[in-house]
Amino acid sequence: MLDIWQDYSFIVIPIYIIGLVYALVTLLLENKNPLKTHSYLLLLFILPVLGIFIYFIFGQNLRKRKIFNKRKLINQAFGEKYVELHLDNKNRIEIPQENRPLVQYDKLIHFLINDLSPLTTNNQVSILKNGEEKFPKVMDAIRNAKDHIHIEYYIYSDDDVGGPLGDLLMEKAKEGLRVRIIVDGVGALSMSSAFFKKLRSAGVEIFEFMPVLFPSFTSKINYRNHRKIIVIDGEIGFTGGINLDDRYLNNGKHKLYWRDTHLMIEGESVKTLQFLFMLSWQFVTGKELNEGPNYFPKLNQKGDHCIQINASGPDWELASIMESFLLAFNAAQEKIRIVTPYFIPTESIMNAIATVAKSGIRVELMIPKDGDSWIVQAASLSYVKELLSMGVQVFFYEKGFIHSKVIIVDETFASVGTANMDYRSFDLNYEVNTYLYDADIVQTLHHQFEDDLIECSSPNLEEWKKRSTLQKLKQSICRLLAPIL
Repeated sequence: MLDIWQDYSFIVIPIYIIGLVYALVTLLLENKNPLKTHSYLLLLFILPVLGIFIYFIFGQNLRKRKIFNKRKLINQAFGEKYVELHLDNKNRIEIPQENRPLVQYDKLIHFLINDLSPLTTNNQVSILKNGEEKFPKVMDAIRNAKDHIHIEYYIYSDDDVGGPLGDLLMEKAKEGLRVRIIVDGVGALSMSSAFFKKLRSAGVEIFEFMPVLFPSFTSKINYRNHRKIIVIDGEIGFTGGINLDDRYLNNGKHKLYWRDTHLMIEGESVKTLQFLFMLSWQFVTGKELNEGPNYFPKLNQKGDHCIQINASGPDWELASIMESFLLAFNAAQEKIRIVTPYFIPTESIMNAIATVAKSGIRVELMIPKDGDSWIVQAASLSYVKELLSMGVQVFFYEKGFIHSKVIIVDETFASVGTANMDYRSFDLNYEVNTYLYDADIVQTLHHQFEDDLIECSSPNLEEWKKRSTLQKLKQSICRLLAPIL
């Protein structure tokens, strides 16, 4: 072995040095968030060879501009058209003073309006708990579709959910409906080429969002489409945390119980979901999806729920979902409840939580006791001591894996969406969140939170301090890598 090293060291060492210098220079020139830069420098230091490999796969952004320039132009052109048609060129709206939820979140509402997220009132929203409630509703809505079905998902699995759904979609396509699907190139890796071919042969139009194929792997692994969107006839929409996968059914096939939250929306806010789908469709196909009256139909009165739907992504000018969380926290008067599977907050989010907690607002955080990634879970747990010291109540969900992404503020506001409370969702992924200003919906989410508390344990500060030195060290090291997880 030593002889082999001596024979090839004159090649390996220069290549390693060139790679290291290249990584260091590009890290500095990209002007990343300092925390990310420090994390990658640490990675290069503690894992000299593997660190360079990880950086070139997950860290470098040299082709980001090339990848997203075209998408930015599409977003700008189509976004302006969308504003003209559906926002009436209004950057501000008059909020009735008697509508307490809207008055309380005036800054948040107008921030989102300026980010192509209209406030709509003609909506009926249903909270869907887990796949057991979501999938029957989705199948019924698709069976009753008359014109088109648009689906944009991170994970689509050919299993007990994806299989029957695919059969139904092929049936609707054969009836003459336009059925369009976008699946993420990483999230849909389990989909076989035969499954794609079967859908296409039946008339279903299906495209991958940035397929992961070598050699483009390194520049595309970071920018995933984490959204979950279904739009039917421009009138019914589904969005939330639940992927198209049978693990969410909790039917005994999988050992782990999955707890998640989804929404069924009927009404004006479906137009925003449609708008987001059309942006993604033009990006993956390179073709404009001509707007017709069937995509944005005039709707009768559906309900009176006030909603905004907001999206973010690596090509968005603002980290709008993170900024919206900050505005929601700052509007709190009594309590904030946060449910997330991955809690790796940015410095801004952590400071906001500290500020509201120290000002007397009750803050409760629910995360899984056991995560699906040990390094992400360890990083999440590294924040618990700090949170407990602030007075935040931390709950560990023990029944299974809680995958919901829910924020509840007071009795008047809630966010349900796809964005986790981590760097990846705020900076690298395409996400979509729904903001709900309605006391009845918020009350339902409060009840679900309290039901989930039954399945939780809650550490106190003194108990948490007694963790072993090895546990503390592991969590602290993982936290140093948090900005790049």
